[in-house]
Amino acid sequence: MFDGPTVDVLVRAIGWALLHSVWQGAMVGALVALVLYTLRRGLARHRYVVASLGLAAMVASWGLTAAAVMGGPVPASAPRATVAPVRTVELGPAGPRDMTPAIRVLTGPAALEMPPDATWQGRLDTWSYALVPVWFVGVLMLSTRLALGWRAVERLRGSARLPLPQPLAERVAVLIRRMRIRRAVQVVQSTAVQVPTAIGWLRPLVLMPVSVLAGLAPAQLEAIVAHELAHVRRHDFAVNVLQRAAEILLFYHPACWWISNQIRVEREHCCDDVAVAVCGDGVVYAATLAELESLRREAGLSLAATDGPLLQRVRRVIAPSHTSDGGASWTAVSAPLALVALLVLGAQWAATAAAVQQSPVAPTAGPRIPANEGFIQGRIVEANSSRPVPGASIQVVGPEGTAAATSDDQGRYEVRGLKPGLYTLSVRATGFVTGHYGQSSSGPMDFGASVVVQGGRIVSGIDVRLAAAGSISGRITGDQGTGVAGVEVELVRQLPFAEGPRTGAVAFAQTVGDGSYQLRDVNPGDYYVRAYTTRDAEPAGRTSKLVYAPTFYPGVPVLGEAQPLRIYAGQDLLDVDFALGTSTTHRISGTVMDPSGESIAGLEVVMHPMSASGGPGEQVRTGIDAEGRFEIRDVRPGQYMLNVLDRRLTSRWVGAMGIFTVDGDLTGLELRASLGARVEGRVVRDVAATATLDLSSMRVQLEKRIDSQLWGFVGAGFSKLGDDGTFSLESAGGPVLFKINDVPSGWMVKAIMLDGIDVGDGPVDFGSGRRHVEVILTDRVSGVFGVVVDRSGRPLPNYSVVIFPGDPTRWHDSSRFILSARSNSAGQFRIDRVPPGEYRAVAVAALPVNAWQNPKVLERLLTGAEQIRIGEGQQLTISIRASPTLDVLGARLELAARQLRLMAYVVGHAGPAARPGSGPSPAALPARSSPTN
Repeated sequence: MFDGPTVDVLVRAIGWALLHSVWQGAMVGALVALVLYTLRRGLARHRYVVASLGLAAMVASWGLTAAAVMGGPVPASAPRATVAPVRTVELGPAGPRDMTPAIRVLTGPAALEMPPDATWQGRLDTWSYALVPVWFVGVLMLSTRLALGWRAVERLRGSARLPLPQPLAERVAVLIRRMRIRRAVQVVQSTAVQVPTAIGWLRPLVLMPVSVLAGLAPAQLEAIVAHELAHVRRHDFAVNVLQRAAEILLFYHPACWWISNQIRVEREHCCDDVAVAVCGDGVVYAATLAELESLRREAGLSLAATDGPLLQRVRRVIAPSHTSDGGASWTAVSAPLALVALLVLGAQWAATAAAVQQSPVAPTAGPRIPANEGFIQGRIVEANSSRPVPGASIQVVGPEGTAAATSDDQGRYEVRGLKPGLYTLSVRATGFVTGHYGQSSSGPMDFGASVVVQGGRIVSGIDVRLAAAGSISGRITGDQGTGVAGVEVELVRQLPFAEGPRTGAVAFAQTVGDGSYQLRDVNPGDYYVRAYTTRDAEPAGRTSKLVYAPTFYPGVPVLGEAQPLRIYAGQDLLDVDFALGTSTTHRISGTVMDPSGESIAGLEVVMHPMSASGGPGEQVRTGIDAEGRFEIRDVRPGQYMLNVLDRRLTSRWVGAMGIFTVDGDLTGLELRASLGARVEGRVVRDVAATATLDLSSMRVQLEKRIDSQLWGFVGAGFSKLGDDGTFSLESAGGPVLFKINDVPSGWMVKAIMLDGIDVGDGPVDFGSGRRHVEVILTDRVSGVFGVVVDRSGRPLPNYSVVIFPGDPTRWHDSSRFILSARSNSAGQFRIDRVPPGEYRAVAVAALPVNAWQNPKVLERLLTGAEQIRIGEGQQLTISIRASPTLDVLGARLELAARQLRLMAYVVGHAGPAARPGSGPSPAALPARSSPTN
């Protein structure tokens, strides 16, 4: 018995086979008709072969299609196991100079959803499922008819039979020998038939009606018996059974019935030719056929002498139309026929494979997916060659835990049993760098796009391209040219940050006894190699003032002098050897001052390296004497940050942080505490709010900028909320950001009021004394949802949608008004908690992490952005057409600037008094490039 999944796969396979057979059968029928017309004056047996091959091709293409669907992936949008549909949003005309709006407002979030049968593939699949029951009923009815016919044949075999008269029996024996029939054939008289009939294959039986034996001349009887024996010699009974089975399978296709009729006609023609050859007189045989016309067969599987159109057969027997070169005609047609047939079957198979391979993975069985679960399918391939990566480990992380899978020999994988929701997918494989679905080339901090899983559907096409891992190896030597063990080796590259790219370490290694090292699993890209030692490792035979300094390849002290190394996918870069540099140590000293008059007892000064060209990665602490003085000795060259550690957790010392470059003794530093304000306030509900607000998890926090390029914001005080929403915290001196963390779901910040004035979310200088802040939360949460599409309206996954104010003065870090989201596998995005107001919106290829907070990036995005307005509590649903990438935008800006410069130059040299020939020569004009899109 079939189980549920097997039945589901079988139904799906039959449905798609039914749909594909419509055009497949039409192609085969047209080809057969063409060849039969070419052979219309040829031999009947040749036409019989052509028609038989045509019917066999129709059945074969039907079976190949069903097999391809059963062995391949589930087609899109099947009712029980469906692939997430591809949404197409109507955008109107589009072209290279399309000026239609890039943003269209949709009716609501429901407009982003699509029923399983909304795509043409889904509709076809639904129709195929609906056709299967109808097809099955037809097959059942015709099979019942065939079974009844078989039963009638068996009744004929068991009916009363009489032997032939002795003279006729002897003549029949001679005919059997002449026709070289090696099977035992019985030719008998029967009262159960009205015309001569041949039945059976392994035990053939020819039934001759008694009336025929009495009414026909001996020569006519011999011709009729020869016709029936020809059916036996040609195995026509077995072929007829197969033909009936094909008619049952393809009963709905007119081409099947037409080809099947041609087979019957040509079958009788072939047997007529045998009978005429045996009796030697076509006129006698034609007269015999005319006399038998009034008699009809009753059993559908039997073969009678009256089968086929009588008039055509009589004319053909009396005046044969085939030429003597029929063999030549067959030879001329057979080779092209075979070639065309192979091409047709190949095209059918390719079309079927393309249809079922739209999902790139073939499940081991076509599972019935529960309504509350979904599947993820895809392939893991190499980034450069697209060759499959077998044995890759796939991990899917979602709202209710993780799931895992392993890719097969074709790189295919399937993750089952996932609850509906958003998932991230990562892949690890030996010899490759860890990859993520939707990961762009923005760097190691890009974790890709999310995958949408819906209940009862298969999300296909979740492919991940893995970059082959490279490596860097070499040897670190000391001042004596010998290898140094225990040296820390870092791989440094540019990393994206909100403030812009800055250097950071992405891989680490340590040298062994001979000073050799190897950095493994390196992504393609440009890198620097940096080495440093602990404070205990010192050059041999030198004074204590000399130490190993942090050194970049090929042996330079600072990043600006280092040589970058470019690593390609799978490349092993060898012999990256260099010697550690040496340097004298330095001294840092200064004083710590607190203008508030608080005691400085117990304070410490903390020093730690800040950049890749900084110190050896060690943090140093030193105490402060009663006069507030501190000193740190044996400091290696580099960039450091000094901080005052106060265990009383006051925020006054946040502003005392400083970044210093040490390339000699640094004395006279002053770390001064700043006097801030006591910020007190309360978090309250908007007067129009109706929902219940839970304040237990919320807290308020202050952040202060230390350095725009190297550090960004640091904590400058925080406070949990009381039961009534109150808070109190100390502010560091100078501008700080006031932030509200862990706002409950369904709520958003409406306003931040400082002494009754809305300060937005920019930096605020609270000054000194006591300041009152009121934070107003609202349950009328605004948001922007939608889908990113191309110019054809098809969804685009892994695109960044950025909304931001049009006013550049509001472009700052941690702004509530600058928000971004990445489109998921269905091209959809969601941006929650958008403060009401006017914004610019743009969709571009995936941006580096936090790059949208960089004012320079926003300035370039502004050229392709369109204006939207979001009201309080509004859930705005849009389709947004993707804009060019930042590189294209930058090129267009540069082109526009050059054109403006050219225009200004021309205007400046072409005044009213300009005369022909008096202007500058063409060679004097600046070069102008042709505009490009």
